[in-house]
Amino acid sequence: MFTYRISDRHELRLLQPQDAPALFAVTDANRTHLRSWLPWLDHTTTVQDTRQFIHFSLEQLAENTGLVTTICYDGQIVGVVGFNRLDWQNRQGSIGYWLAATHQGKGLMTASCRALVSYGFKTLNLHRIVIMAATANSRSRAVPDRLGFTHEGTSREAEWLYDHFVDLEVYACLQSEWLTH
Repeated sequence: MFTYRISDRHELRLLQPQDAPALFAVTDANRTHLRSWLPWLDHTTTVQDTRQFIHFSLEQLAENTGLVTTICYDGQIVGVVGFNRLDWQNRQGSIGYWLAATHQGKGLMTASCRALVSYGFKTLNLHRIVIMAATANSRSRAVPDRLGFTHEGTSREAEWLYDHFVDLEVYACLQSEWLTH
């Protein structure tokens, strides 16, 4: 099983079917907080919905098209980070993430993404990693900024968020840039 220890208190762990109740509980407790930016919350209303997400994530892993992990802090699931898409023809990965409101402001997401980016470039030998975040989501946009990603532009009205489209800011980093900084 994939585990990536970041500190004594913080690790990334591969999603497992037995994580469904805990992951759903964190999702449900943060529903209002997360709904501002994540379009899938209205379709995640039961533990079974979370089980289906985990099953899909494990299928992606088996097909080598994704790698989704839980963010664990003091042994508890507090969020998710992963390569939502791995494009092997172009050696590119796309990272997505979310974190419980109670654990924001502690550097957990930046450290989690830093670990995932390092893994992507050093172990998976990706050439390019992309992070996209809604234009108005300043907290999420701060992560690729802190990691030294290049802001490549705005993808206009790129994501449907319940009742309207939102613009996404596109950030990317190349393997050569990451390994030399």
